[in-house]
Amino acid sequence: MVENDNRPVEELAGVKVLVLGDVMLDRYLQGQMGRISPEAPVPVVTLSHETYGLGGAGHVAASIAALGGEVTLAAIVGQDDDAQRIRQAARDAHVVNLELFASPQVRTISKTRVVAGKFQQILRLDYDGSPAALEAEAELRIGHWSELAARHDVVVLSDYEKGNLTQRVLSEVIVACRKAGKLCLVDPKKTAAQAYRGATLLTPNLLEAQRMVGRTLDSLAAVERAAIELRASLDLTYMVITCGADGMVVADTTGTTHIPAEVREVADVTGAGDTVVSVLAMALGRGWDVVQSGRLASLAAGIAVSKPRAYIVKAAELSQIWRGGSIKILDVETARRRVAEARHAGHTVVFTNGCFDVLHAGHLSCLERARKLGDLLVLGLNSDRSVRVIKGPGRPAISEQYRAALLAGLACVDIVVIFDEDTPEHLLEALEPDVLVKGASSSNERVVGAAIVEARGGRVVTLPQLEGLSSSGILKSASSASDAQG
Repeated sequence: MVENDNRPVEELAGVKVLVLGDVMLDRYLQGQMGRISPEAPVPVVTLSHETYGLGGAGHVAASIAALGGEVTLAAIVGQDDDAQRIRQAARDAHVVNLELFASPQVRTISKTRVVAGKFQQILRLDYDGSPAALEAEAELRIGHWSELAARHDVVVLSDYEKGNLTQRVLSEVIVACRKAGKLCLVDPKKTAAQAYRGATLLTPNLLEAQRMVGRTLDSLAAVERAAIELRASLDLTYMVITCGADGMVVADTTGTTHIPAEVREVADVTGAGDTVVSVLAMALGRGWDVVQSGRLASLAAGIAVSKPRAYIVKAAELSQIWRGGSIKILDVETARRRVAEARHAGHTVVFTNGCFDVLHAGHLSCLERARKLGDLLVLGLNSDRSVRVIKGPGRPAISEQYRAALLAGLACVDIVVIFDEDTPEHLLEALEPDVLVKGASSSNERVVGAAIVEARGGRVVTLPQLEGLSSSGILKSASSASDAQG
């Protein structure tokens, strides 16, 4: 639980943010690796599909859009197919305000990753987009970019040192922000930190901060001293140094605050820095103080690194955990998007449902076996109202929010969605799982929703249940024991 006044995440919506910097295309070539090439000692990956996403400054813009920000993305791209893919990926991510100048002198920046199995990267191929040509084109856009900055609440300079953000671009845009009274946040890459002088906030990671100060930062105290030093020498309002699993250090005029990381299973750290600067931009733009903003950013980064690839954190899931709930408990629309992303990445989605009123070993056995049938297990949980319809008055014994929290705490469960209907058919239509799992019963009735899943090529699996275990039986035994003692 986050200890602060818990201003709602929903109030961040509507902040106007300009993201300016190095936009790149993230390309994923997905396949299976099963042998070594006879031509050379290298693995052979049999490709199955190709996907695209926004990288660099584009990922920052997509993250802001997912939090409800009114975002504009500005950069130089080429006149090529990858630039068109970036535009389409931006539309898909609801980044509708695009200031992408297409130059015939440059090639669009891209990173191509060859991925085997679920997440294993075999190779990455980068094209850095003609840095010298990018720099020349970018400096021709300074006046326009400075005008754009003055029309937004916050400006984020996303510097991957590919050419969009030259020292002159940085200096003049930062000055324009100061003159217009706008917040200017920088996610830096340059070792020469004076290039960012005068910004509102800088967010280097530990390695970048070490390069800026020219020494090893091998303790929390050393990081805190560096944050104070850099804030003062660069004339910043705030300084934030991110330290991975050790959280982040925030420095302001009063000193420093250490914000611990949210401990989660790490799947992929790609894009975590983008997530941090995106959340800081939105929260500071809405008037939150820097420490509270940092805590929210730390929570968002914890969500991001628990997912494969450069994950875009949604407002609903961040709000859920900010309020003290589980990241796994989602509304139908958020679950639908998450499932679609998983399926797009080639993963098998498994669905099961039930009341789970008094969680017992039989439930756990069924859920663990269901999870082994695919890559993502979605659990549809009957609401209190629908449990009463099915089980009768006096049920459930445990309310829906507590049942959901217990189920979300299981390692085998990836997503929990509470549904209010008597059957999960509406949920199955929305989520379109590949596998529908149900515990076997003594009746010969067809599994509810089987036709929906099978109609799109999915399958239905029934699993044997442990004998002698049921929620109703447990409650009846507990009631009998209570009566006997009374």
